[in-house]
Amino acid sequence: MLCKLCKKNHATVHLTQIVGDKMQTADLCEDCAKTRDLQDPARFQDLLSGPDTLEKIDLAGAPNQPDLNEPASPTWPRWVAGMLLGDIVMGLLYAAPNALSTTWSSTPLAVPSFFLVPVVSGIIASYIWRTLDNSLRYVILNTMWMTIIALAVATLFLHEGVICLLIVSPILYLMLLTGAMLGRLLFGSKPTRLHLMILPSLAFVALAEPTTRVDHESVIVDQVVIKAPPAKVWKEITSFPAIPQPPKFWLFRLGLPYPVATTVEGDFVNADRRCIFSANAVFKERVAEIKPLEKLTFDIIESPRDPELLGHLDAKRGQFLLQPNAGGTTTLIGSTWYTLHIRPLWYFDLWTKHIFGAVHQRVMQDVKRRAEL
Repeated sequence: MLCKLCKKNHATVHLTQIVGDKMQTADLCEDCAKTRDLQDPARFQDLLSGPDTLEKIDLAGAPNQPDLNEPASPTWPRWVAGMLLGDIVMGLLYAAPNALSTTWSSTPLAVPSFFLVPVVSGIIASYIWRTLDNSLRYVILNTMWMTIIALAVATLFLHEGVICLLIVSPILYLMLLTGAMLGRLLFGSKPTRLHLMILPSLAFVALAEPTTRVDHESVIVDQVVIKAPPAKVWKEITSFPAIPQPPKFWLFRLGLPYPVATTVEGDFVNADRRCIFSANAVFKERVAEIKPLEKLTFDIIESPRDPELLGHLDAKRGQFLLQPNAGGTTTLIGSTWYTLHIRPLWYFDLWTKHIFGAVHQRVMQDVKRRAEL
């Protein structure tokens, strides 16, 4: 049964009046019933009088109906407010561990997860946007703007490295979008108190998560076959002059520091080594184990204070291993042990292995070039 007023929606409100032995009825949809003052006896009587009166009531409208000729208020201030508030909360959550460690702890706390914090930020933005046209295309576009604003602020005020921000940007955007989509589902109807409790709960989890982490040491291993005997290769790995080839790896070409030379105090345990990277970055090392023509292991005792590395990862140890092959060739195996301090571990470990692999290949390919001369 259709509504007698709009003739479109299904009638769910049924009005009945009985006077004497006569019964009058009117069937309305929920929207039309809400916009009519059914508490007014005169309008209630008119509503039951027949089609002509219904048409008059429909034309007269109701005081709560919007004036279609009135210009709509701009929605961009609320979109922008959601972006900025979400980014501000995200910044505060990332800044909190540093402030807390300065106040209460002598050791710095780890950076909160790039999985949890952006989700909280996206939910907050979605709450501000809940009364707008929260269609999927607007959510996708505006979380992209949120990502750009957050990265710009991190560059200008936190002095984060460009390469670091480039690595972070994909997961930052995806997690912001995930939070915004989750908020879109939560706040699609009128938010309840339970819905609103999700925000502080997630924020607490995001701040507490770093305290539950256990450092895990990982290793990346690469190898290259050199057409030279171990005796000739060994002379090229203890130290090497400046690598003449320009970097080929795409992140090196974008500005990530890359190895250019190595110096060593001598071929003995506890000898000091210096692995020199571009942009005046120097890794200070100390020989931990040396077996001529077979193995060279060194501890990394100090890393450069480069924004691409600082607080994100610790390189612990490096090693060159020589394995002689039939035919007078040598397999050179390069290994680096490291610990990551940022999460999610699986995501940043992929990037770390990608970068350390490029470092290994640059050094070992130069060793190969010089040994094969």
